[in-house]
Amino acid sequence: MFIKPFKIKSNILVTGSEKKRLRQRVMAQFNREDEETATSSPLGELFGNRAKVCTVKIITYHEDPVTVYTSDKRPIFFELNGKLLPTVYTLWSCPDLVPAFTTHATVLPKLANGADLMIPGVVKKGTNLASWGRHQKDDVVAVNLTSNRAAVGVGLLAHSSNDLYMCGGHGVCVRMMHVFGDKLWGMEPSVCQQVPLQGSVVSVPTASDFPPLGSEKIDPVEVSVKQVAKTLENTALTDKPEQDSDGDGSDDEQQESEEEEKPPSPDDLIKGAFLNALKLHGKKITLPLLTSTFYPQYVQPEIPEGIEMKKSSYKKVGTFFKQMAEEGLLEIKEEKKGIEKVTSLNLEHPDVLSFYPYKVSKATAEQEVSGPVSSGTASNPLLLTQMTAMYGVNERTAKLFGCFNVALGKTLDQTQVRNYMRDYVGRNKLINPSTKLVTLDETLKETCGTGEELVSLPDLTETVLNCLTSTFEMRSQKGAVTKGGKRAIIHLTTATRSGNKKVTLISNLADYGINVNDFAKAVKLGAAASTTMTEVPGSKGEQLMVQGNHIKFVFDLLTTTYQVPKACITGLEFAKEQKKKKKK
Repeated sequence: MFIKPFKIKSNILVTGSEKKRLRQRVMAQFNREDEETATSSPLGELFGNRAKVCTVKIITYHEDPVTVYTSDKRPIFFELNGKLLPTVYTLWSCPDLVPAFTTHATVLPKLANGADLMIPGVVKKGTNLASWGRHQKDDVVAVNLTSNRAAVGVGLLAHSSNDLYMCGGHGVCVRMMHVFGDKLWGMEPSVCQQVPLQGSVVSVPTASDFPPLGSEKIDPVEVSVKQVAKTLENTALTDKPEQDSDGDGSDDEQQESEEEEKPPSPDDLIKGAFLNALKLHGKKITLPLLTSTFYPQYVQPEIPEGIEMKKSSYKKVGTFFKQMAEEGLLEIKEEKKGIEKVTSLNLEHPDVLSFYPYKVSKATAEQEVSGPVSSGTASNPLLLTQMTAMYGVNERTAKLFGCFNVALGKTLDQTQVRNYMRDYVGRNKLINPSTKLVTLDETLKETCGTGEELVSLPDLTETVLNCLTSTFEMRSQKGAVTKGGKRAIIHLTTATRSGNKKVTLISNLADYGINVNDFAKAVKLGAAASTTMTEVPGSKGEQLMVQGNHIKFVFDLLTTTYQVPKACITGLEFAKEQKKKKKK
């Protein structure tokens, strides 16, 4: 319903009495009368005393009037045919507000394109009538994924529970009204939120859980014999008389295993950042160099976020450099009291030679996540219009990604996971040079849950991706945008209005996810000209009209701040010719 852009007719702040009536209406419709007086409940916080609730009247792309209620600029409910439907923002704070239907993660992009949820795509716990619940037609329901309990869509039931059971597995189950990533979700770009990870609903077997067709069958008798042999060995070990030397050895082994499972300390992370700087920039560093310059310029950018020198045993930068000098990694010369310089670096040190450098730096990772950011503003100037598959770190993979200081619950895209796996394998020297296969260590075996010793790197990466929690994020579009199989073009033209006044016309900005209102403000401030939105007869969308000929300024703004390819912009030939300066 909100896949395509809609028009906002009015945006009015409601009074206290209207807010109270709206809250009572919500509590009555969703059977939450017991929470009506409780202000600490998640649903009550949406209508709190400090919350600014507004009524927004909109007209959808198909000319349907809809009323949207926002709380602090974030849409929380929308009214359709006299019935209130919650948005995904409301369901993320109140997960049990409406019943939910579960589907596979691969179905979400189809829903985001305007499709309804079909009966074959629903994942149920059972095949009887009770698995469909006790719902009536046109009941408000949510849609979530098997990998994440958080709602990704809201809709109305197409049939009652009895009819769904009698449909024979065919037909529409939920008529989708609102989906994560649509225009209602991005109604206010400053408060957009990605899907939170709220735990998986049901564990669905993937293709990797099944052996390939034609593979060798395992004899169940051999498996049982191996299990019995393992139990006999365990009992034999426990029945042996305890000896002092054996007891001490077992304690030492337990201590070593506990030490291996511990996460890296701040000292190891800071030293690793120092070795990484030597490996990447050691030959390019001009010496001598002040230690006060060397550390912030080369070492500090490689340190993971949240790690500070104060939290380590070094406490100070000077103490850290003295320790590195004692280990033979560098030489320091004190010119004056309190002023030290790095005079030489030992790039042939065993620690430097055996260290595998990081290939993903924080700067590039942040650019991949946030997209192109303008130099003048701290926020992303582009709208979030592209749905990207993401993978969240769960308890099963926390130990593996903890080596890179990736916290539990953080989401990564497929490229980041592939780079992390390549760095992990290279750093621990797990690649066999002759066969080019990866030898799995204990951490990889626990994560993948396999007993194989050698696997290829692509297969290992695919297995780790299946172990991560699948989710989605909305990101800004990069590069050229295709529309209807053809590349979308932003047209820049000039026209003449009454009084022989020149104006600049800009069309198709919305195809590249550009917020037209913010773009108009940037043009108004940069070109010092007034802007208005005009409708073009016979074409979809609106044009931005700027007083005066500002083709060159608009072209530079689109290519630099908004990262639109130059080949996707036409009309630069209409730019105003600059006057040549006269020679004195």
